[in-house]
Amino acid sequence: MISKTVKCPECKTHITVQGNPGEIAFLSCPNCNTKGKFTFQKEKAELKAISDRNIIEVKKLTKMFNGFKALDNVSFNVKNGEILGFVGPNGAGKTTTIKLLTNLLTPTSGQAYINNINVNKNPTKALLSVGSLIEVPGVYDYLTPHEMLTYFGKIHKMNKNEINQKIKEVLKIVKLSDWEHKKIGSFSTGMQRRLAIAKAILHNPDILILDEPVIGLDPKGIKDVRGMLKQFKSKGVTIFLSSHLLNEVRNTCDRIIFLDGGKVVTQGTIEEIMNRIKIDTIEVEFLNQLSEVDIKKIESIPEINSFEKENGFFKIKFDGKPETSNKILTKLTEQGLKVVSFSIDKADLESFYVSIMNDEKGVM
Repeated sequence: MISKTVKCPECKTHITVQGNPGEIAFLSCPNCNTKGKFTFQKEKAELKAISDRNIIEVKKLTKMFNGFKALDNVSFNVKNGEILGFVGPNGAGKTTTIKLLTNLLTPTSGQAYINNINVNKNPTKALLSVGSLIEVPGVYDYLTPHEMLTYFGKIHKMNKNEINQKIKEVLKIVKLSDWEHKKIGSFSTGMQRRLAIAKAILHNPDILILDEPVIGLDPKGIKDVRGMLKQFKSKGVTIFLSSHLLNEVRNTCDRIIFLDGGKVVTQGTIEEIMNRIKIDTIEVEFLNQLSEVDIKKIESIPEINSFEKENGFFKIKFDGKPETSNKILTKLTEQGLKVVSFSIDKADLESFYVSIMNDEKGVM
């Protein structure tokens, strides 16, 4: 038995429908009595086609501000059900891209599509199933979460019972249930951020567009949001998020796009990105302080490109091949040097980020 939530095309009320693969369920909206039907997917091939479908497509998007090119011919896509991380330094164009995707800005050229609908030409339809959190959201100090979410629920044409039910649900997800009737003005930055996420998911969107969703959160709050995003993904929600926290992107996202100077520098899955990172450093600790003679012994090993002392350890540069590191360890011990520890530096997304921002010039 499969359970799905669908929206009434007339009043946007959410309706839960259950059935088995291949079955057709006939529906009647409890709010406006609109009739309809829902077909449950049966074939694996059909499900794969759905999962491979591009939910968001950006084509040659450019945005100028008084002669300054904030976004330069940017193209990418977000597939159904994936979490895409949008990474770059301040001023790279991340928020500009998100504002173009949510029709808060008009592109100078290029197009943005959500579910094959042009965002600029038909924003109401394109953004119907989108929840968003953009920059630092405005805080309604004088309202309670219940009052604020009720207001936005009405904007989404949800009925009173549905609003009250969803408020309880989303506040539980963001762990603010005990604060439902407290003034928002008394909330910490982290609590306000979690409330903004609650607002973004209130209408049960299929797509989330989030600008720095964990900014202002403590480590526990960041972990909680990470768990939420993975929970949304497990329910089939497509997520596009910008962040400067590379470790969070690595732990949360399926793919990453690196943006710099308004251009896409590189992109790929987490696995592809990590495989591109060249590991060419070995950290070695010796039992005794090295003499001049010992140092000359190290210099005589042809597999070592260079080495230097750093914080009590020796950093040895080599070609990155596993067989070379094995030869270096063997020759160090053959030279009579007593090795306490010998470890190859781990793949580091931060180092890769810095290197591509310095080295990459074209758009990939």
